[in-house]
Amino acid sequence: MVTIAQYRQICGEWNGDFAEFSWIVEHGDIAGVSQRAIADEFEFASSTVCRWAAGEALPHKRIQKLVVASLEKKARRLENAAANAVPLPRKTAGHEEPQGEPQPQS
Repeated sequence: MVTIAQYRQICGEWNGDFAEFSWIVEHGDIAGVSQRAIADEFEFASSTVCRWAAGEALPHKRIQKLVVASLEKKARRLENAAANAVPLPRKTAGHEEPQGEPQPQS
């Protein structure tokens, strides 16, 4: 299993290898990006992006660089969001624990 950090690193170290490009596109969901979302962002048919993921076709090298850079950026954002996530408040007996300073009782 590949973590978000590992996926981002793979994107960052991508050197133009076509098989690696296909893998990056195929596993974009690690960064929260579906193949349909890739197709929409870059204005390609979903079937075309599916062929990229399967290694059956490749876009021009400039498009590959843009796709990988976009996926790396999204993976970085997701990684940062996960690192800065605030835990949910704990509940006790069906009530949330008070947040901040206690409120005066009337």
